[in-house]
Amino acid sequence: MKNLSNLKVAVTGALGGIGIPTLSHLHSLGAQLVAIDLLDPERAQTVLAENGIAVDSYHQVDITDSAAINNLTNSLKNNSIPDALVSLAGIVHVGALHEQSEESIREVFEVNVIGQTLIAQAFIKQWLATDSSGNIIFTSSWIDHVPWPSVTPYAASKAAIVAISRGIARELATKNIRSNIISPGIVNIGMAAKQWREEPDYQRRARRAIPLGKLQEPLSVAHGIEFLLSEKSSYMTGSNLLIDGGASLYPLDPEEVI
Repeated sequence: MKNLSNLKVAVTGALGGIGIPTLSHLHSLGAQLVAIDLLDPERAQTVLAENGIAVDSYHQVDITDSAAINNLTNSLKNNSIPDALVSLAGIVHVGALHEQSEESIREVFEVNVIGQTLIAQAFIKQWLATDSSGNIIFTSSWIDHVPWPSVTPYAASKAAIVAISRGIARELATKNIRSNIISPGIVNIGMAAKQWREEPDYQRRARRAIPLGKLQEPLSVAHGIEFLLSEKSSYMTGSNLLIDGGASLYPLDPEEVI
C-alpha cells in the first residue's frame, strides 16, 4: 500500500548508507522524493539508477553552505516546498578526544549540528511564509544515551541536535510544524559492517553490547522514518524514536567497548 503517495519529502544525505535504503523504501510507498547530497549530479543519477530509485529532483548541496541552501529552497519553491525534511547528512571522526584535531572536531559540529540546523531553518521559513504545515525528522544516535569511546565529539553533536529538534517542536507546534528525531544503533554499513565480517573479536564484543545480538539493518531506520512521516505519528513532536536493538539500555562495561 502506497501510504505516502501524497507526500513530498526532501532527504539530505540521500546517497549514503542509510540514505539509499530510505529513498528506496519511501519510493516504494509512493512518496515524491527530493534527494540532496554532495555527489555531482551525473554520479548521483548513476547511483539512483543502480538502485532503481526514481526521484522528482536531485540537488548537489553542501548543507553547511547557507548560500547553497538558499539556492535550493528558492529552486524548490517554484515547484512547491516539500511537506517534510528528513535530515540524514552527518559525519564522524574516530579517535580519542585528546587525539582529534581542532579541524576534525569543528567539522563534526559543522555538519551534524550547524548544517542540519541551517537546512531545517530554511525549510521552516518557507513553510511559515506559505502558512503550510511541516515535518522535520532529524538524525541523532543511540550514543546520545550511552557515552562511547573514540567518538566523543560525534556523540556531543548528536545530543545537540536532539536539543535543536525539541526546541523547534516547542516553538512551532502552534504553526503545525512538527520536529522529531530518529536515533539508530550500530548500523550494518561502512566500518561497522566491515569489522563485523572480518574481525571475530569485534563481532564478539558487539554481540555483548547489543542485547538483540546483531547489527542493525538500514531498512529498520527507513521503517522508523516511514512512521514519523505517516499520519500514525501525527500527534508526535519533540520525540526521539530510538531504534537500537537495546544498545542504550545500560552503560557499557570496559570489556564491551568496541
